[in-house]
Amino acid sequence: MDDSRYAMTLDEVSGEIIAIQQRGVPCGLTQSRIEEGYLLQDGTTLLESEKDENGFYIGGAGMDGMYLRTPQRYEPVRNDSGKITAFRLMSSYLARFNSQELEAIFQYGLNTKENLLHDLETVVQAVKQPEIRAAFSGARDKLEPIPPEDCRRLMADIRAAYKGRHEQSIRQRQRAADKSRRTDMER
Repeated sequence: MDDSRYAMTLDEVSGEIIAIQQRGVPCGLTQSRIEEGYLLQDGTTLLESEKDENGFYIGGAGMDGMYLRTPQRYEPVRNDSGKITAFRLMSSYLARFNSQELEAIFQYGLNTKENLLHDLETVVQAVKQPEIRAAFSGARDKLEPIPPEDCRRLMADIRAAYKGRHEQSIRQRQRAADKSRRTDMER
């Protein structure tokens, strides 16, 4: 068995990270207000209220107080304390996939498109549950036409996003546990 097949090499794929220029986004033509969100250094506007079904920020262009959606998706980059410090521009292929397909890619995408497609096909052949088969075959079918290097970038972006979300979830649970312990000690 070839161990390199299961070696994680996606950390070598650099993501496109865009710094935050401003927190809070001016909106409204007649009644100006500040919306929760971010203005990025490249001029992209991200609003807390504008996320897709998978939790990714939907890119936008702010023009004279109006927000115009763009097809780009973004994921926050956080520091060790969980504060959002920048955003990762996600692969343009990301929006093609539903949440179950993204999970399948996250679980099985380790290094190359070829290995990912092989592993997804193995699951499709082995699993009998229709919903699981549909998720894995859907991911496989949508990945097929994507060029190999673009596929690696997609896998790396998904891995970075889900890893960041997992780390943030752990930080939030740790803070909640610390707060609960302090409350218990004060009693």
